[in-house]
Amino acid sequence: MPYPTIPAYQTYANGAEPRLREHPVLDFLIDHQEAFDNGNMKTEPYTVFHSDDFTFTKSDGTILPPGEASWKGWLEGYAPFIEHFHETRYVCIYERNGGWEMVGFANVYANLLVPGEKTKTDLSGRQWDVVVPGAFLFTCTKDPAGPKGFKVKSLTLYGDGVPVVGEMIKRGMVKPEDLSK
Repeated sequence: MPYPTIPAYQTYANGAEPRLREHPVLDFLIDHQEAFDNGNMKTEPYTVFHSDDFTFTKSDGTILPPGEASWKGWLEGYAPFIEHFHETRYVCIYERNGGWEMVGFANVYANLLVPGEKTKTDLSGRQWDVVVPGAFLFTCTKDPAGPKGFKVKSLTLYGDGVPVVGEMIKRGMVKPEDLSK
């Protein structure tokens, strides 16, 4: 029995190789990632890279209100980190409902605000406090005001924060009894 299909762009990455920027949405999202990891995205208005009605869905399934609340909710997840790096592993981009969706897998490396032993190594050999394998679902739309003509409309995060919380407990950043509040 035939079933409907749509064209998709896929690429695998080992994280240390030069990024493939062939697809225009992937090119934009690589800039997005670099601005989030190393640039000034967190200090400028969220609307530079995101639509006014940007929506963030947390890994527990909570959908935050559109706009500033979603932006702040996404940043909250990175608050325990002094620095972080998204090491791309796989990307699939396809058109849907007049925009593009990107499903990607990445290892998210981070250093916590409280120093400790760095036991995780990314593919370029850099040492980190923690690593969390994660998946991301981005929805992007054309927007002439956005970098390279695109903006992120929504982001859903899939990840397990337990390794991060465990390391935060070891370093005294949070107490186990605080987790049930």
